[in-house]
Amino acid sequence: MTSDVICSFCRMEAQHVLVIVTAPDGAAAICDECVQVCVQAIAARSPEWLEKHRRFVGELGSSGGFQRE
Repeated sequence: MTSDVICSFCRMEAQHVLVIVTAPDGAAAICDECVQVCVQAIAARSPEWLEKHRRFVGELGSSGGFQRE
């Protein structure tokens, strides 16, 4: 990943954040900080989603990776 990639949401450059995930076509990108804001917004609206997300994150730690259900 090159340092010229910027987050489509906050406009931060890649070298100023932990990670930026880009769309396959490169048309959009989101940084880890904006993902965290999204998680907080979704969690505030859906406690059920938050519980599912917590389980998912817990599974990441125990399995060393992620697996789709």
